[in-house]
Amino acid sequence: MTGTLPDLPPMPSRFGFAFSADGRWATCLRSAQDSVVLERWDLTWPRPSLRTLDGAGPPDGAADLTIDRRSGALPLNDGRVLVVRPAVGEHGEPAGHGTLVAAEPTATGLRIVRSWPVPRMLAGFLLAAPGQAQTAVLVVVENERHSRIWRVSLSSPVLEPVLRIPGVLSGGVWADEGRTLALDHDGAGHRTEGILVDLRERAWRPFWSVSDTSSDRIAAYSPRSGVLAVTTTTPGAQQRGAPQIGLRLPGGGPVRFPEILNRSAAYRAPLAFDASGERLLVREIAGATARLAVYATGSDRITPVPGPAGMLWGPAHWSGDGRMHVRFSAPHQPPTLATVRRPARSGWDMAAHPSDGAAAWRHAELVELSGPAGPIEAIVYGGPGWRDRPRLVLALHGGPLSAWRYEFEPLFQYLAAAGVSVVAPNYRGSTGYGDDHLRPVLGDWGGPDLDDVVHLGDAIAHGRGTALPRPIVLGGSYGGFLALLAACRRPDLWSGCVVLAPFTSASSLHRTTTGMVRDRVSRLSLSGPHDEQDARRDVLRVCAALAAPLLVAHGVRDEAVPVEQSRALRRRLLELGRTEGVDFDYLETADDHNGVVQAWSPVLRKAVVRFCLTAGRTLALDNERR
Repeated sequence: MTGTLPDLPPMPSRFGFAFSADGRWATCLRSAQDSVVLERWDLTWPRPSLRTLDGAGPPDGAADLTIDRRSGALPLNDGRVLVVRPAVGEHGEPAGHGTLVAAEPTATGLRIVRSWPVPRMLAGFLLAAPGQAQTAVLVVVENERHSRIWRVSLSSPVLEPVLRIPGVLSGGVWADEGRTLALDHDGAGHRTEGILVDLRERAWRPFWSVSDTSSDRIAAYSPRSGVLAVTTTTPGAQQRGAPQIGLRLPGGGPVRFPEILNRSAAYRAPLAFDASGERLLVREIAGATARLAVYATGSDRITPVPGPAGMLWGPAHWSGDGRMHVRFSAPHQPPTLATVRRPARSGWDMAAHPSDGAAAWRHAELVELSGPAGPIEAIVYGGPGWRDRPRLVLALHGGPLSAWRYEFEPLFQYLAAAGVSVVAPNYRGSTGYGDDHLRPVLGDWGGPDLDDVVHLGDAIAHGRGTALPRPIVLGGSYGGFLALLAACRRPDLWSGCVVLAPFTSASSLHRTTTGMVRDRVSRLSLSGPHDEQDARRDVLRVCAALAAPLLVAHGVRDEAVPVEQSRALRRRLLELGRTEGVDFDYLETADDHNGVVQAWSPVLRKAVVRFCLTAGRTLALDNERR
């Protein structure tokens, strides 16, 4: 079988949503392959309208408005837009500084009105205070040890430094009309706590901290009622992925944890208060899908918001007219903006605004498969006859504390368009299914989850009979580690194996990575960071059993899983006498971790699809590989 690569338009994605303080405007970034543009939504109409804003420099050419995936944008109440962009070096590495630009829309796009250089910046985000004063601040992460806050005034040619804070800052809500900022703060040991920053006094203090082992965040604030929504994890719950939602009422006193908000098996997160501060918008994740719910603080009641099946993300905005806006996606729906309304005499209603509708994106369904320890939910592309397609991919998610979600997946779209069935299961260790489903993998990487993967692969292969090729196992990051173990444990079961930015063992990853990834491995892996891994869970020790053709891809700018992990696997395969280009193929790209795991590069994406169409034969990448 040769197969034909699908001729699809560029795969769109929207991310980096932000709302103006008054809720009239929203901005986001939209990417399609290597192109990234700025979009602005006008939310004043009954149906939000969308416009792409192309950048243009001032007449003297002093600055430009180049947008890339690292950029961040913020709309102001008057329609102008602030854009912050970290600089990169010649090969895409962080340059350590950046630029902030203020621009105003014109009939043809955007005109830059002012720009500011930003020294010592790896990443940055913008916040605009409520009210008409339009206090805007730029929060800059200088490195893993320090962050800095700058005050932004469109009338000033320079940024005003406010203060430098040890640690990494993220999140951000205003605790008043523009003087006090609440931020999430990662300090020593990468533990998260909430802090308050007084911009007038140029001082900060810890504000929301439960214990030395919990992760405590500030989620939402109502200036009118003074109610603050926070989240926390009890000892050990951070590993289980089960944050608790608390409310801090005005006047101080202890944080209250409403039982009705926290007793559900669904993973809940607070998003935004309404204008009165009496209702809180909450996202619920149950299995592979998400939905919204409204919690009434006075009556202590929670009301589900009906809407299409899919996935939802913050930030969210609840406007004064009662409408709510949030990012939404489904397997056939690229990420876009969804609006929630409450019509008279009826309940809540959510509608996603169609986007990029020219393409006939493939639909997927949720199915329940039998696992060795109970049912396993999976997202399946391929229609009713998915089991009988000539090619079938069993896709494994990263993590380990993660899951496939019922959302738009560009790589799956390409595979489905090429006639490849895709089965994306949420085996044990996946989040969104409760503690009993997640706990078995904690401290046991490549244990129960690998048992589930092999069981599913065996059942699928048996159902396909001998006339059809065996399934192909595909995984990224932790899923790549799992896919390699599955291909080694049952070499007879697979017709191919694709791994994107994999690692070879927990202990080797701990030795070669740094920062938060290293801490995560220490907390969650099989043994302590200095213990020897079980030989059956070290890919370099067991890869002699590999029989299926293998495709390995890794990014040279991967800071989460260093490229040396895949290079070590390549060296080991060559030592075993395997032939590159026949038994396995190895690709290095200029991407970072997410770029490879999500197969952003069209060349990588096509290489994966071609491999899945021709697994079992020599992989040839012709000129596209260069």
